Amino acid sequence: MPFKTIWEDPELFVEHNGIRVFHTYKDDDVNQGRRCYWLTVSPDCGVVSGLCDQQPCWHVFDVRDLSTWRQASRTLMRGGDTTDAYSEAEEQAIKEAVIAAIEKGELTPDGRQQPT
Repeated sequence: MPFKTIWEDPELFVEHNGIRVFHTYKDDDVNQGRRCYWLTVSPDCGVVSGLCDQQPCWHVFDVRDLSTWRQASRTLMRGGDTTDAYSEAEEQAIKEAVIAAIEKGELTPDGRQQPT
């Protein structure tokens, strides 16, 4: 049976100083869910495929590779769901690392700048 693939823009994760950072998806398929640490500054470039002319593509990056990355604390909380609390703390840590990398100039509209 034939099928049809339809392009869908990725969800915006954060925008700071005019730089927009988007989620990426497992196998570049939105139906398979967002990836946690892999993000992109180009809505046309995903982890599997990049549609830009820039080779290699620096638009897609792993937030853990940024110099600003600090992992969220796994401190156990009493009387609460630690999984949900950690997920929220981790998302905040990712957001803080991205914003700090933008402010530092490590992350630009062209992607993650490589150390010189």
